[in-house]
Amino acid sequence: MKGQVEFRITGLSVEKLLNEARKQGIAFSRVKREKSRSVLLRCSPKDCQAFSALAEEKGFRVSAAQPVGFLRIENNMANRAGLWIGALIAVGLLVFSLGYVWEVRVENAGAYLGEVRLFLEEQGIRPGIRRSEVSLSALRDKLEWRLPKVKWVRVEWAGVSLVVRLEEGVPPPETVSSAGSGDVVAAEDGLIQRMVTYAGTPLVKAGDFVKAGQILIRGEERGKDESVHAVKARGEVIARQWLSVQTRVSTTEYISDPTGREACRRMLKTPWFSWTMQDKPDYLTSDFSRETVSLGGAWLPVWLERETYAEVSLRKESRDLEEVKREGAEMAIFVLNQATIHDETVDKWINFSMIEGDTITVTATAEILRDIGRSRQ
Repeated sequence: MKGQVEFRITGLSVEKLLNEARKQGIAFSRVKREKSRSVLLRCSPKDCQAFSALAEEKGFRVSAAQPVGFLRIENNMANRAGLWIGALIAVGLLVFSLGYVWEVRVENAGAYLGEVRLFLEEQGIRPGIRRSEVSLSALRDKLEWRLPKVKWVRVEWAGVSLVVRLEEGVPPPETVSSAGSGDVVAAEDGLIQRMVTYAGTPLVKAGDFVKAGQILIRGEERGKDESVHAVKARGEVIARQWLSVQTRVSTTEYISDPTGREACRRMLKTPWFSWTMQDKPDYLTSDFSRETVSLGGAWLPVWLERETYAEVSLRKESRDLEEVKREGAEMAIFVLNQATIHDETVDKWINFSMIEGDTITVTATAEILRDIGRSRQ
């Protein structure tokens, strides 16, 4: 089937012409009758030329031959050489770009975001470096050593982006070593609810109110001969504490009314530069929206952004007071729960107070039980 052409022959007694052609060694790969006087034929270009001469000699009408199969592909490639060269260049540029880092993204770093960015800057990790210069495992190990309080660190590739993702952990309780000597002191103020002494001499009991820094268990014990020797004091001291958090909620809100004026701004963006011929509108206040369309997909960091600005006028209105209190209470309880997530909660309550007439301060208080004992050398 390689190098085949297809053409149509029209006339009377086509079968006789085909038999004559076979006698002369002309081979057809396809013969299809379309009408009573028309037959579609397929053969090699050489046989097509010989058959056309025979058909015209016998008075038959022969259509122009059209390439099919591999020959058609060859002709199309020859006619579109510029397109194919451009496609090859584009593929080459794409393969070249995949060897570099075009974006460095830090996710879920929380309070460690600045520290992680400083670390990456110190390591020379920035857009434009070669992927071969980046060791994911080495970066992960160095970050875990530098940030011991995070739960885990993940460094991975996402297309042409290097992604550093952290999971913040809770610092583990202080490990008590049996080596050496020392006291157990109060890390915070509290009313002692219960305490258990494993080593050392207790200086307080349940029901005592203690201050931060006060010695709770002395690091010494008396022997059978009444002699005193130093030990590493150990114990559990559970104290009752009261923790309060505050949130502020406005009793008013601003309502935006569209004026009818609207402006659009389009920008072509890459990790290295952005380009636009339009300036931001000089609206005093506006509603803003952004649409992003990727032009190169995940492997070519080029995208088009369309920003829409709708001018609005603002007016101040009072909110429903009960709704404001409910919203403030939910916010305060959420913050309080985060602050006491590892403590045993005895009770919670909410208080409201007005400030400057249009702001409500919501105070959420929890009565908790917490281990306040810490070892001190």
